[in-house]
Amino acid sequence: MSNLISSTLYSPSLKLDWNYDIYLPNQSNNKEKYPLLLMFHGLYGNHTNFLDSNRINSKPLLDKLIKKSHKNMIVVFVDGFNSFYIDSLYGLKLETAIIHDLLPYLFKHYPLKHNIGIGGISMGGYGAARLVLKYPSLFSAAFLISPAVWQIEHIPASIRNSIHTFQDKKHSWSTNFYNEIYPANYLLPASQKIKFYIQTSKKDEIVCDEDVIEFAQQISNNKNQLHVRIDSFGAHNWKYWQYAIVPAYTWMIDQLT
Repeated sequence: MSNLISSTLYSPSLKLDWNYDIYLPNQSNNKEKYPLLLMFHGLYGNHTNFLDSNRINSKPLLDKLIKKSHKNMIVVFVDGFNSFYIDSLYGLKLETAIIHDLLPYLFKHYPLKHNIGIGGISMGGYGAARLVLKYPSLFSAAFLISPAVWQIEHIPASIRNSIHTFQDKKHSWSTNFYNEIYPANYLLPASQKIKFYIQTSKKDEIVCDEDVIEFAQQISNNKNQLHVRIDSFGAHNWKYWQYAIVPAYTWMIDQLT
C-alpha cells in the first residue's frame, strides 16, 4: 500500500525549515530502489497544491496509474514559494537549495535510483524546464503543463510589479537577468538527452500558446525528444490542469521506469 508523508528538512541554502510531501509506492522489496519525480507548483501556490482534492488529488491518481503500468516511482512535492525555482539575485536561492540540499537529503533518506524527472505547472513548468536543461547529468525528463516561458514582451504587468524574483538591487524588474537565465539558454548538446512533454491550451489567458510553441520549437531544434500537445480548450487554471496531469503523469512513469 502506498504512503503519503508530510515532512520537513532544514535547508542551509534557504536558512529555513523546508516543507515537502512525499509519495512512497508499495514497497514489496525492501532492497528495491525507485526513480524520483520532483513536482513543482505554480505561482502563489505551495507543495500541497498537487494533493488537494479541489485542485489535483495526486495520491489516488498515482495509485491508479502506477497500478495500471506495473511500474513504481517516488514523487516529492516541493515547496517553491514564488521563486520560479531559481537563485534570485537578492532573495531565495531555490536552485541551490534543490541541487545541494534537497536532492542529497532525499537520496540519503529514501530508496532512490539516479533517474530523476521534474514535472511542473505554470511557474513550475518554467522551473522544471530550466533545471533539467542546466543539469542534464542529474535529470532525464520533464513535463511542462502551461509553462510560464514568456517571451519578455508578453510578461504580464502584474508579474513585473509584484514578483521580486527577477529584481535587481534597486528592486526593479531586471530584463537582463530574466533574459540571461531563460530556460532556452541551456539548450546545448549536453542537454539533448533530456526528454520533454509539453501541454498547454490555445485558450490560456496568462501564458499565450505562441510563447509555449516557440519554446517547444527551440527544444526541437536542439534535437531533444519532445512530445507537444496543444489543446483547443482549457484556461490557466486547476480545472484544465486536473485534465492535463493525467497524460503527463502517464508519460513520466514511462520515461522514468
